[in-house]
Formats: sequence, C-alpha cells, structure tokens
Amino acid sequence: MKKILVFARVPMNLVCLSTIYERIKDEYCIKGTGKPLGMGLKELYERAGWDVKLVNPFFSKFLKWDMYISSDIYLLAKRAKVRVHTFHGVSFKGRAYTYKVLDYDRLFIVGPYMLRRFVEKGILREEDPRILKVGMPKLDPLVDGTWTKEKARAFLGLEGEGFVALYAPTWGAASSLELYGDLVVDVVLNLGGGLIVKLHDHSLRKERWQRKLSEWESRGVCVYKGVDIVPAMAVSDVLITDLSSVANEYLLLNRPIVYLFVPSYHRRYKDTADEAMLFRTGPLVERPDPSALGKVLVESLEHPEAYEEERLYLKELLFYNPGRATEVAVSYIRELLE
Repeated sequence: MKKILVFARVPMNLVCLSTIYERIKDEYCIKGTGKPLGMGLKELYERAGWDVKLVNPFFSKFLKWDMYISSDIYLLAKRAKVRVHTFHGVSFKGRAYTYKVLDYDRLFIVGPYMLRRFVEKGILREEDPRILKVGMPKLDPLVDGTWTKEKARAFLGLEGEGFVALYAPTWGAASSLELYGDLVVDVVLNLGGGLIVKLHDHSLRKERWQRKLSEWESRGVCVYKGVDIVPAMAVSDVLITDLSSVANEYLLLNRPIVYLFVPSYHRRYKDTADEAMLFRTGPLVERPDPSALGKVLVESLEHPEAYEEERLYLKELLFYNPGRATEVAVSYIRELLE
C-alpha cells in the first residue's frame, strides 16, 4: 500500500485536506506529522477529527514516503517521491506568493487569480508542470448541499427567527478585533440578530481573546469553537470581516459581506497586498462607529443584491471547480501515485 505523509501546524491545515482524506483513507496508508503551534501533535490531529497514526517529525523526514502533502508551506519530508502543496486559502494580503512553493513537485492551485499572481511575480510560468488547477476542496460542502442553512442551524444550536451574522476577523495588525470587536457584538445584538464569532487560530492562542469570547458568550453570542468554518458560513445571512480570506470563501454563497477598515493593516501588508482587489464585494465601514456599522448592516440585509455582480465575478476569478475540487484533487493524487 502506498504511503502518504500529511504535515500540519494548526488544525486548519488538516481541515483543508479533510474532504480528500475521507475519500482516500481506505486506499492508502496515511500518517500524520507536524510542528504544532500551542498544542501537542496528538491534540492537533484529534481536533481536526483525523484518526491516523502519528510520526515524530524528526524521524518522518528520514523515512520513505510515496507522497508528502501539506497545506502549510513548510517542507519536512524532502525525500518523498512526490511533494504536494495545497493552499489553505486565497487572500489578497499576498503572503502566499513565495519562492518556497518551488520546493514542491505539484501545487494544487485554488483559482485563476492565484495562478496569475504567481506568474506576475515570476515565481511560476503558466506552463509550469507543478501547476494543477484544483480549487479548494474544503469548500465543496459549502456548495454541494452537504451544509444547508437548516442543517447548519441545528448543528450550531441556533435559536430564534432573526438574521444571523458571522464575524470572522483576521489576526495580527490587520485584525479588526481591537477597534471593532465589542462594537460588532453590540450592534448585531441590538438589531435583534444572532451573532456567530469565529476567531483565527492565532488569535485564539491569546488568553485575552479567550476571556473576551467567554464574555461575549455570556451575552448570547454563539462562539464557534469548531475548526472548520464552513457550517458557520452556511448558516449566516451576512459576513462581517476585515482582511480575512474568509471573505473570499464566502463569495461562493453570493451573500452580503460587510468590511471593517483597520488602518494598521498597512504596517503588515503594505509591501504584499493587492490593494486593487480589497473591499470590492461589499460596503466598507471606515471608522468604529455604531451608527455607521448599524446602517451598513441593515442596508446589506435589506438589499442582498447589492455588489452581486462583483461577487459573482470574483468567485469565478478565485476558484476552480467549486463543489468538485475534492474530486479533482483525488484524481490527481491517484494519478501521481500510480
């Protein structure tokens, strides 16, 4: 049986591969390794729902593998016969476009935009054999009927008849948490809506945000503790975010997006961000003012057709094979292992 080694640092790395894993786990010998951040290796795989034998990262780089696959750019098993990189998202922040991808034999490209950026930067040629036009397998359940609104609402235990907003900020200097976190909670709850908050893995490692989540939870906010954000996206009527790549993933639903502007994002991404692509698919709240956010949120819910043309355009630009990316990825994996 062919042997595949999967690498991860955070549970989200594994979520990106989970639909693939479910399709091939009985065909191949799949083992896991990694350099987890803030947790043990066993906890890392358990949190993502993976039942695989684990290999110490020190030893795994010396063992023989038929395939090494990772959605993190770190390359551990350099001696693997085939090294596959899958991307954990597609973002306009620009940090994913690095020459490190050339360490891999195959790249599961998410969409035309990602490919164009790699070519523009001179990292890849359009005819580069590393390029495989796959899409984003983790998002298949968002559009193939797996997660309906009703199923997701029951899964999250949401009650009430009002609208549901999902607040999913990025982390670091571009995060809206500092300026807008409490404001988003106040505005959504005052409008009578239900609010789901999903923080980035890196934010969750900070004790202060764990305390803040407990505070919000006591006010009736649904703090989403799952690793896979797809159910939270499926049930929501509107997304509130900043520079998070979740905004791009949410385009597959063609539902309203409200953006929060954080001036400090320039410090972190001024040299890499594709600013012409930012904040194109929804209104931008430029200051932490409750009346401004409330007005934009109400207008977005009352007129979900606003920005639809731009949303549909970017959806096509960002994603290959929506709803079929897993099928395409598995086909390539089988071909590479023949």
